[in-house]
Amino acid sequence: MKSRSKNLSRLDACGWSSFRPTLFFDDDGRRRRDVGDDFIRIINEICPGKMILELCSGGGKLLIQLAQAGFKVTGIDLSKDMLDICRKIVENEEKVIQERIRLVQDDICTFELKEKFDFIILEDDGFMYLLTQEDQLLCLQRVHAHLAGNGFFFLSFSTPQKELNSLGEFEYDTIHQVKTQPCVWTIVDENGVRDTVREGVERRRLTYPCELELLLQISGLQPVSRWGDLQEQPFVDPFSQEYNYLIKKKENIR
Repeated sequence: MKSRSKNLSRLDACGWSSFRPTLFFDDDGRRRRDVGDDFIRIINEICPGKMILELCSGGGKLLIQLAQAGFKVTGIDLSKDMLDICRKIVENEEKVIQERIRLVQDDICTFELKEKFDFIILEDDGFMYLLTQEDQLLCLQRVHAHLAGNGFFFLSFSTPQKELNSLGEFEYDTIHQVKTQPCVWTIVDENGVRDTVREGVERRRLTYPCELELLLQISGLQPVSRWGDLQEQPFVDPFSQEYNYLIKKKENIR
């Protein structure tokens, strides 16, 4: 595993050190969420290469699915606990799949892998856990540095409208655009009995399109598509859809 200076305080800031990682793996919604087929389709449609980087790779479900589809994948996550659990899951895969997967504990704002990737993924709201514009810009600059010339960057996150109209209790800092809410996990046991566990707190920065697209421009990146979902439907309703951006380096857009 690559050893670098890591700002572990980010885990405290966004709340990811406030709950047991096993709750993330056991949550019913997390278990049922499956985007592997969509990403495999998108990558195969537009990307000629096989080198994939996932930022905030978490439980590794998508990493494993991509490796099973023949891609060589690298997953970066700041949480050692999450990576330890993910590594045990990867060890249950066939040897050929394991050899296609590399896990790295690092900070997505400062990582340096000294290689380029054909497709970089930051999805499932990972971008929202960067709580300042400065951190968001640092992350996008690292993406630019690691993206191959003809490569694509896929970025997705929830819209501010959807976040601010969601159910449940939360607080919103209008100055810093940070939403704070308690974590509520749904656990289903082997008998199908559901239990609700309240543990931890989560903080997310809400980012509007004009703000994001300016940060992309400063980072040398430019959107080529914006969809409302992974089925590539047009983005038309910020209250029900999410931002799904397909991005390239500005200098490689013809």
